[in-house]
Amino acid sequence: MLSPFFETLPFRLSQFLIGRRLRKLLVLRQRKRTYSANRSGTDNLQPRLFIDVAVIYKNDAGTGIQRVVRELALALTKEAPTQWAVQFVAADRRRPYHRVSWPDIGRIVEPATIQSRPGDVFIGLDFSLDTVRRYRRQLAQFRKGGGQLWFLMYDLLPVERPGWFSTYNVIRFKAWLEVLAGIADGFFCISDQTAADLKRVLADRFDLLSGFETNTVPMGYSISESLGQKTTAATVTRSVEFDTSVPFFLMVGTLEPRKGHAEIVDGFSGLWKGRGGYRLVIVGRRGWHTEDLCNAIRLHPEHGRNLIWLDNVEDAELARIYEACSGVIIGSHAEGFGLPLIEALGYKKPVLARDIAIFRLHEKLGVRYFPQCSNPSALGTYIQNWAEDVLANRITVLKPVGEWKDAAITIFSILTRAADIRAKSSL
Repeated sequence: MLSPFFETLPFRLSQFLIGRRLRKLLVLRQRKRTYSANRSGTDNLQPRLFIDVAVIYKNDAGTGIQRVVRELALALTKEAPTQWAVQFVAADRRRPYHRVSWPDIGRIVEPATIQSRPGDVFIGLDFSLDTVRRYRRQLAQFRKGGGQLWFLMYDLLPVERPGWFSTYNVIRFKAWLEVLAGIADGFFCISDQTAADLKRVLADRFDLLSGFETNTVPMGYSISESLGQKTTAATVTRSVEFDTSVPFFLMVGTLEPRKGHAEIVDGFSGLWKGRGGYRLVIVGRRGWHTEDLCNAIRLHPEHGRNLIWLDNVEDAELARIYEACSGVIIGSHAEGFGLPLIEALGYKKPVLARDIAIFRLHEKLGVRYFPQCSNPSALGTYIQNWAEDVLANRITVLKPVGEWKDAAITIFSILTRAADIRAKSSL
């Protein structure tokens, strides 16, 4: 079994040895080689929708992306029109994409390797950087056999802001994106901003201006719809690990540089020095480039009292924490969507967010903002003023209107329209 370094070595070398012009030509050639004119469906055979759950099937770590994958995958099964046969698929180091039993792991499913027939669709719903790269030839053959390949796009940040991520993850993302550029028929984007970023990056890196679709899919906010799929005796009895009867403010998200945890902690630290009693609870696993941040949290004088970090929280527990908190703070410098913000509004919790464009979309729902660049003292003032208004019930919050079923219905509408276009073009 190859180590991660050697497995990505060909893509590492290509970044240095292959010029941008040649890379663009290779991508365009791949698209022409895998295109099939026969894509309008097979008479009397039900079109199949293969949904990639490769990462979440192996390990549901409960990250924001995995919450989206789980909720949307389940919504697709519930909202599927009768003409579609929905099947979940996954792949690993030993086996290419094949049918799997998910979310009911105990259900018996014939683990057949997927092969396409005209009219079939594969949706790369999961953030499967490695499996898509490993089995790119299988996916290319799927497209060549008359199937369509669609992928859910969360953001382009590893390409546009590589300094925020580990070198290895940037290479994995770029390799994944290059594969998609050569085979994808369409993309479902989680926001208009992500759609615009995607078009710009594909044009700039691969000279790809047409031959694919981009569509924005409305995101839901509830994390309770799928709790029954994950709930076990342990999670039912597991209580929240701190006293929720005392008011606290919440941050949710993997600890990584772009999430702004360090700045928020610094802002609260100034309040604590002034004997402020506000509590900050951080829920999120440790990410990359965060050794200094993690040490700062663990060694902070208020750690365990006014500063609490929970790095292993199940969705059922997260739901209870959302319900109990006084408000939610979002410190991200950039997002493709910002799931914790919309989740917080779904629980009708006041939100204080960094003033970036993607968050301004929710201003009318009661979100307040602090400047993109704020020193600890100024940020502490914004936090204090907002917290005082929160605790005095001076902030009105409106719930978002989107649900996961709306996202699923939108996806099926897009796929049906695309199928109709293919059918007409084949006449």
